[in-house]
Amino acid sequence: MCATEWHDEGPEEGRGNVVYGRNPVREALRGRRSVHEIIVMEGCAGDELLSGLRDWASKAAVDLPPVKRLPEPGLAAWLKTDEHQGIAARVEPFPYLEPEALLDSHTLLVALDEVQDPHNLGAIIRTAEGAGAGVIIPRHRSAEITPAVVKASAGATEHAAVAQVRNLADFLGQAKAAGFWTYGTAASAAGSYSDQDYRYPTCFVMGSEGFGLGKRVGSLCDVMVNLPLVGEVESLNVSVTAGILLYEALRQRSA
Repeated sequence: MCATEWHDEGPEEGRGNVVYGRNPVREALRGRRSVHEIIVMEGCAGDELLSGLRDWASKAAVDLPPVKRLPEPGLAAWLKTDEHQGIAARVEPFPYLEPEALLDSHTLLVALDEVQDPHNLGAIIRTAEGAGAGVIIPRHRSAEITPAVVKASAGATEHAAVAQVRNLADFLGQAKAAGFWTYGTAASAAGSYSDQDYRYPTCFVMGSEGFGLGKRVGSLCDVMVNLPLVGEVESLNVSVTAGILLYEALRQRSA
């Protein structure tokens, strides 16, 4: 028998801080922030989602919070997206790290200068978390950790080390004082990314999708590098660039 009940009042305390999608909800349940409530769409599809989640939670030794149901149109309206895959969770705000903590705990970092596309930020965070790198984003004129970013990262945000800084240029000064080499990326740079030594504490600095690195931020980088392009395109997506650089650093460090 499929469940059909739902709550007119909706999830507790309104939309608040949420994640949506199957992987983001699972990763939130085993991540750093508390999950207050699971919301699934009503009906047979919701029952199957909930049954699968309970099986996964049992195997992962994770306790599930209270569950509420909404009809699919109500869930989409509440989340303001159709990309929810039938499930969402109400969670605590994202736990940004202090930049000093990131410098103390990581030797590989990615600093983003006004990257505003949530899908790019999510993809970068997913790769950075997989590579064991921290991510630094400015507080202004930049994407931050939103439900869309969590979804784009497939839930990797829930384990990632991410710091927000008031001023990226000041942070780069801190990083250099802490012994990091800073590598900016630009298509016009003379040096190839593959000619550098990333075995030392390294911070890759990447600019926005449309304008690249700002002048001041670029001037503070120790070395500017490019990724050679032999086709007709003039540049690579910033998340692709981040992945190439991070895994070149891992390759060098494991050699």
